[in-house]
Amino acid sequence: MRRLLPHSLQGKFLCGLVLLMVGLVVFFGVALHMHLERLMEGAAREKAALVLAQVEAMQHYVRETLRPTMYHVLPDDQFVLEAMSTSYVTRAVMSDPNLDHEGFVYRRVAEGARNERSEANAMERDFIRYFREHPEREHLERIAEVDGERNFLAVYAQRFDETCMHCHGDPAAAPRELIARYGAERGFGHVVGGLAGIDVVRLTIQPNLGSVRDATFSFALFFAAGVLVLFLFIQGFFQRLVVHSLRRVTGVMQRLFPDEAPGEADAAVSHDDDEIEGILHGFEVFAEHLRQARQDLRDYAATLEEKVAGRTVELTRLADERRADVALFVSLLNSLNESQGKRELLRAALRLIATRFGATRAVYICLLAASDYAVWPDPADAPELPRDWHELVAAGEPRLTSRAWYVPVQTTGTGRGLLCLHWDAEQRSTGRMTDLARAIGQQLGIAMENLEALDGLLRQNAMLSSIFEGIADPLLLLDAGGAVLLANTPARELAAGLAASLTAGPTGGPTAGPTAGPTAGPTAGRSRGPDAGPEAAGFDPLLARMSAAAGSGDCGEFELDDGRVFAVNFYALGDSGDRRRVAGLRDITIERRMEGQMLRNERLVAVGQLAAGLAHEINNPLGVIQCYAELLQQAQPDGQAQDDLGVILRHVVQARRVVRDLLDFARPRPATSGPSDLGAVVAATVEILQARARAARAALTLRVAPGVPRVRAGADVLEHILTNLVMNALDAVDRQEGAGGRAGEVRVEVGLAGGGGGGAYALLTVADNGPGILPEHLNRVFDPFFTTKEVGKGTGLGLSVIYGLTRELGGGIEVENLPDGGAAFRVRLPLADVTGAETGAETGAETGAETEAETGPETGLGG
Repeated sequence: MRRLLPHSLQGKFLCGLVLLMVGLVVFFGVALHMHLERLMEGAAREKAALVLAQVEAMQHYVRETLRPTMYHVLPDDQFVLEAMSTSYVTRAVMSDPNLDHEGFVYRRVAEGARNERSEANAMERDFIRYFREHPEREHLERIAEVDGERNFLAVYAQRFDETCMHCHGDPAAAPRELIARYGAERGFGHVVGGLAGIDVVRLTIQPNLGSVRDATFSFALFFAAGVLVLFLFIQGFFQRLVVHSLRRVTGVMQRLFPDEAPGEADAAVSHDDDEIEGILHGFEVFAEHLRQARQDLRDYAATLEEKVAGRTVELTRLADERRADVALFVSLLNSLNESQGKRELLRAALRLIATRFGATRAVYICLLAASDYAVWPDPADAPELPRDWHELVAAGEPRLTSRAWYVPVQTTGTGRGLLCLHWDAEQRSTGRMTDLARAIGQQLGIAMENLEALDGLLRQNAMLSSIFEGIADPLLLLDAGGAVLLANTPARELAAGLAASLTAGPTGGPTAGPTAGPTAGPTAGRSRGPDAGPEAAGFDPLLARMSAAAGSGDCGEFELDDGRVFAVNFYALGDSGDRRRVAGLRDITIERRMEGQMLRNERLVAVGQLAAGLAHEINNPLGVIQCYAELLQQAQPDGQAQDDLGVILRHVVQARRVVRDLLDFARPRPATSGPSDLGAVVAATVEILQARARAARAALTLRVAPGVPRVRAGADVLEHILTNLVMNALDAVDRQEGAGGRAGEVRVEVGLAGGGGGGAYALLTVADNGPGILPEHLNRVFDPFFTTKEVGKGTGLGLSVIYGLTRELGGGIEVENLPDGGAAFRVRLPLADVTGAETGAETGAETGAETEAETGPETGLGG
């Protein structure tokens, strides 16, 4: 095997290849190192968040449970620091030696702390200064050098609340035990909302950096080994395909001119040149032979000098023509690579061909469409064609005249068009010219065919991409390992929204799910994904849910946290050897909700029929019992008997009230359609219910937005709906106050759905600050006979009747738990006609102003 020299063609190629592969190894090694470092930082961040969550849980337990219990058990002036101080308990628990192996350090520090162990060091004082300068910030994360090692620091700001003032406010009001232990100089004089200190969690990540470097080094070794194998393969391939062919060309030149074979001195020089230089050297030898032959003829045949000179000129011209022909074909190939379309390729080819043969005008015309032609140098000129040009193209043989060439352009025996070259002066044509013209026609046809094939592939790819992106449902193409190869816009938006919701986590209290309200819309609670591609949002959460839903099969369903339900189907590609799959998702939230609504309606119909039958069978015996009890009351003067009969009559009346509720549920009275002034009716009803609110020791407030039109509902229906909702809210806050909770508040609001005068519905909201509704009960509150009240205090039919009334009116009702506690019922009522809406808007504005003045400002409940 020939020795590899740095200046040879193979040596240059392999040197460049080595540099490229070394660059790849370095690039992927650095990328892997950076990726592993980011993963390590993310793991440290999650662990720090978990530690701080445990600390917050302990502090919450001390503040909300342990400290109130100790105050209740101990005398008023006694304070147990070890059980009632959140800072002391947190520090004692998190400093337990059993936690040393967890690899983190927790400190709760402050400036001027009464406990010297809680005094902040220099770095921690910088953090405290930062939170004072940025009061809106609550936490901070940073990677810093501590004791010569890299550490991940998570810092959370702690601020004083009302419960902290007993120990950190006025020293005179502080517990004696606290003063006795720490004195009255440090840790006092703070105010609510002031910066109490910081919680610092420090995790050492220095050992993990060594693991990252080891993993990166191992990857670099394996990758370098693979690159070396690839390098050897490419070297052999290049040696066999390129270098061997070039050496064959050089060998041909040496066989033709054996006397010019390089000697030892020339061989040493030729080793410094590559194979291309060898070929050029062969052409130089060829030209030198021509020159030498001409000189020999001049020297040895002076009489034939002119003839020899003419022959030499002819040979030189032929050699120039051949070189020009080679240059022409190379230029045509370059035009194919540089052209963006058929028209551009033809203009470049016509210019090159006309320049090569000295033609004054070049034309190409398409066989299938005579209007499709190209002309050089003036594109506006019309082509001049022979009458039988169609037959000429079909025959496939060039026609060369003294002033024009007509060359058929063909590919694989199929005619594509005609190439015409025109001269102002006569030209001499030879057999070699005919072969050359035929070769030019074939080369031009091949170039056009390749360009059209490439253009067809690009068009087909663009069409398939448009179809894929135009599908409204999420669609993904997965490889054999389940990784995403391609995803349309709905799939990217769904994946981005799911990843964003998992990153953000829960941000509020429990709310009604997709079936919490009977009229919840199909997009309730839906998060809007950002318009980002798969590179901006990871597909792992979405793929995990799809795989879990399908299991071992090819289809399934899964539900997102925002209540949307998706059906997923996996389709294998047609080729059995291709293990890629197409995953399609379809939003079936509306279908599932409609199924639930139909099931609820069927259940209501069945319960209504049963209630009607039971009410009829029970009402008659109750009437007989009531009649005879009243007769006995009149006939029995004895006091004890009168009391017993009174008990019987009270229970009969209660039973008949239950029966009446059953009849109202089974055969509800038709809801009158009004129109009614919602603000006026609600104000009057709230005024009546104020007495019940005062009895429950709760504040009942009303807020009516100005400009609310009349609604399509009768006043009696509105009073019935509002009375039931307010009574339920008062019962809820009454039970809370009886259990030792905060003072009860019930707020009634009247407004427009959509927040403007152009809203399609009026909105009646009844909210309270009670204990709220259990999440598992949210989608059952409108079921018949479902109640959370004590036995004898509710039949469970009130909300079912309201649900039926709102649906009959063309509106709806929905419920949700509020983030600050309590529940809110929202009733949507359709608006009346335009005339009624205008009158209602005026009356509603007046009523809203009067009601706001009578009942006071808003109570601040969330709505």
